[in-house]
Amino acid sequence: MEIRRCSWAQIVGSLVLCGLAALPLAAAEKSPQKVFGEVKPDQALVYLIREGHMLGAAVSVFAYADQQFIGTLKSNSYTFAYLPAGTHLLWAHPLSFTVSNTRVELEAGKVYYFNVWNSFDPLDEVTGPAFLKGIKRYITPDDDEREEAKEQIEEDYAKATAKAVNNLQDAPQVADPSRRQAHVAAWPQVDLKPYAILCVEDFVMADPEASRRQKDYLVESVPLRLAKFVVADLGPGVFDEVRQSAACAAAPGVAVLRASITEYKPGSETARAIIVGAGSAQLKVHVTLANGETGSTLSQFDAKGLWAWGGELGASRGIQDLEKNVAYEMASYLKHSKVVAEPPKGTEH
Repeated sequence: MEIRRCSWAQIVGSLVLCGLAALPLAAAEKSPQKVFGEVKPDQALVYLIREGHMLGAAVSVFAYADQQFIGTLKSNSYTFAYLPAGTHLLWAHPLSFTVSNTRVELEAGKVYYFNVWNSFDPLDEVTGPAFLKGIKRYITPDDDEREEAKEQIEEDYAKATAKAVNNLQDAPQVADPSRRQAHVAAWPQVDLKPYAILCVEDFVMADPEASRRQKDYLVESVPLRLAKFVVADLGPGVFDEVRQSAACAAAPGVAVLRASITEYKPGSETARAIIVGAGSAQLKVHVTLANGETGSTLSQFDAKGLWAWGGELGASRGIQDLEKNVAYEMASYLKHSKVVAEPPKGTEH
């Protein structure tokens, strides 16, 4: 691949054209309007979404499930397919690109969403539709691409299978759990053993600048998504019951979790790729635990994260990773406060 020499101004203003000009261009757009699938009882509906990024925007990704060609994706586009229930290998071409091949387990009658950038990153039922709302176009492949896909399957399916080391069921959902535990250890100690029930109130967006942030589909959906992450990470068996409510009713034996998102900044993957510290992603959540019967405060703290790395790593990670990390920490804090009533020991950070 020939890389053209670029001035600093060209790199900042025209990164895609300068650095990736020789990569294959994306598929022709066949639909002037968005198209969506219908849920079928005997098949799984799978959406593949590629967010809008400048970095790598010229790369056309051919997406497959096993030996079935699903479609081509470019920056800010999506496609979908129906797959039978069972285990499938999701993989992408070119194999030399950084999309991780992934084995997934699908159930008939369900809808699945994957963000295809550096991996087939699963999106929940809140985030997936939010992504589709923000993505500009639906793409279908042309006849030439279908023929090319046949050749790619014949030549590279065995290689794709060999590279399928990332299994979603086994993949860690957070970065550096020991660091996460260190954050939790610094939060105020609280004893939740007397509380059999946890009531999680709807999270609130309290960042006054949030409405002006880019990626409004993430900004709008993050309160519900973050609450769901916390409940999912908490899992069963910690509390006798976990409720979710717009406003938790006063009751004995109930601990109430309230959270305000005081800072939510998706940042810029492209800026982070060029300059370390530029376009940083930031998330800050003010958390309150209260006695559900008296309303008295049990604990208050700020859960927060910052992502400002540069280069390829800076471009591939960001606000969604911070969401998972912060939710994991909040759930970890609840677990330890309920089970051992003291914060976990962690390493210094």
